[in-house]
Amino acid sequence: MRKGRGRRAVLAVLFTAGAVLLLGPGAGAGAGGPGSVRQDGERPSFRLRTHEPHTITPDEGDSIPPLTPAFGNTGPVAAPLGVALRVTVTDARFDTIALDTIPRNCYLAKYHRTLICEFSDAVPAGAAYELAEPLPKVSGDYYAVNGSYTYSVWPLGDPPAHTEDYTAQYERGKDTAVGLKPVAMSTLKGDGESTGDGEDTGDGEGTGDGEAKGGGEAKGGGELRFVSDGYADRADWGIEGIKLRGRIGEYAEASIPEPTGAAQRVRVEVPEGTSFAPLTRQEREGLPSEIDYCTRDAEDGNIYCSNPRWYVTLRVRIDRRVEGAEGRISVAEPGNGDTNPGNNTAPIKLEVEDGPTSIDRWVPPVSGFPVEHDVPLETAGSDDLASPPEPSVISVDGRTGVILLVAGASAVTLALEAFRRIRRARNRGGRRVTP
Repeated sequence: MRKGRGRRAVLAVLFTAGAVLLLGPGAGAGAGGPGSVRQDGERPSFRLRTHEPHTITPDEGDSIPPLTPAFGNTGPVAAPLGVALRVTVTDARFDTIALDTIPRNCYLAKYHRTLICEFSDAVPAGAAYELAEPLPKVSGDYYAVNGSYTYSVWPLGDPPAHTEDYTAQYERGKDTAVGLKPVAMSTLKGDGESTGDGEDTGDGEGTGDGEAKGGGEAKGGGELRFVSDGYADRADWGIEGIKLRGRIGEYAEASIPEPTGAAQRVRVEVPEGTSFAPLTRQEREGLPSEIDYCTRDAEDGNIYCSNPRWYVTLRVRIDRRVEGAEGRISVAEPGNGDTNPGNNTAPIKLEVEDGPTSIDRWVPPVSGFPVEHDVPLETAGSDDLASPPEPSVISVDGRTGVILLVAGASAVTLALEAFRRIRRARNRGGRRVTP
């Protein structure tokens, strides 16, 4: 009897291991976010306050208006466990030092653009609330801004599908918790509000024209737009092209021209055959304060150049010669359109000079792209002059995935084979000899 139980235990372990490896540890889990207890039936529906757009005047400097979100439960049932509020800001970030200004019932995302707050008191049907105080201050990415706050609300325990586990992935605030105070439902209405029903899209944003059922942003509400005076006006923003010149294995630099109009930064796409070469921390510390170099944005991965006086330089490493290779430098358009969009983009030309790289100018590669020479020609041996081998079709992550896939399939195969042998053994043991 014990032997049979042991065999069944081995089978269970093998099947479980195979399922985890093939399907992943989250197989079978719900698609909701943290604390998800989504059930069928009637659900709350939330109306969000309509906020008038705000123009930041010169007298206000670079001060972005504070936001006080508000919402009302217009659904047929209460939100018994309370609600969660998600706020996202564009062209700005929540201004915080060591989370000391973020309420402890709120969670701040990595790049300080999204804040999610939890309120554990029940929200009855027909009740409306606003935050007891404005959200923490936000600061613009640049001295002129054209952005917005957007927010959404959902019942605690019933988040939109695919909501991230913000309690684990975000940082929790350390300041005194922020609360809610009751307001009249009529205070949520504005010129932009309509009465159509929205629906949950799974990302916290509603698709309808007035209300968001079970969470989500309603069009006409849940948004406060802000813009610096004149920054979005229709105008001509443009940029001139640049040229990079050097030998293979060297850094090549070029000064970024000041854009025309009110553009505050330029975006760079380096030419094929080169690698963006950001300054090291030590190099940056040695620069005069008024001089800057282009950097790669950690949030979106793009290369940007900006400086109040436009003393800013692009640096790349020339890895190999690519005939006709060109990069691109560009600026955005004003919010209300560009009068001459043809000059918003210009080429980055690359001139690769002939001849060997001197040992004092050679620098090691800064990326995984193929290069013609990894060492200066003066010190190169016969093996050094060959191009490095092309990377494997299967990357390190890809090999890991294949190994896990094979391991999972093997575990399931072993389980099935063990099962077949157990059945054969039972059949043989169960035969009786007829006298």
